[in-house]
Amino acid sequence: MRLLLLRHGQTDWNLVPRFQGHTDTELNEKGRTQAAALARVLVREPIKAVYASPLKRAFVTAGLVAAEHGLTVRPDPGLKELHHGDLEGHQPDELRRRWSDIMTRWYSGDVAMRLPGGESMQDLQDRAWAAIQCIVAVHPEGTVAAVSHNLTILSIVSRAVNLPLEHFRRLRCDTASISVIEFTPDRTVLTRFNDISHHSP
Repeated sequence: MRLLLLRHGQTDWNLVPRFQGHTDTELNEKGRTQAAALARVLVREPIKAVYASPLKRAFVTAGLVAAEHGLTVRPDPGLKELHHGDLEGHQPDELRRRWSDIMTRWYSGDVAMRLPGGESMQDLQDRAWAAIQCIVAVHPEGTVAAVSHNLTILSIVSRAVNLPLEHFRRLRCDTASISVIEFTPDRTVLTRFNDISHHSP
């Protein structure tokens, strides 16, 4: 089974930047253009199902991909972004002043620390990987697309290649990027990661 793991297009909060988490932000103009390019480059892929986080930025991106294949998007809350809790809507510099201890632990890779009112990276990886395992169980063969978010995708990829989660910052996942994981009965293989070549002129 081939899983096309896709990140949503750009939002205004990606530019500022602000912690988005579960805040239901919209794609901006560039994000819609990116999502359309993503849909076009995947038009020849034999996609049999499209799953997505129910947050608008992911669900709208997924809708463009699904439309090219005559499919309906299947929402999966397990694919949502990390719940940043009280940190959502704030910029990193502001958070370093207001919650310096928490931000120091966050950037040091403390994956067990739950953000105030939110989740830990370990919580995120556990629920996201469970969602992926359910998708693989439903579709043991063929190609399936799943549209998700930055930290969610990094947590899934880390689990797939047995990278300790505390090293997730060594990976980069750009907006509207393509990563591919192949699942076999014996192992998972990352065959493509953070491909954004479809955005080049």
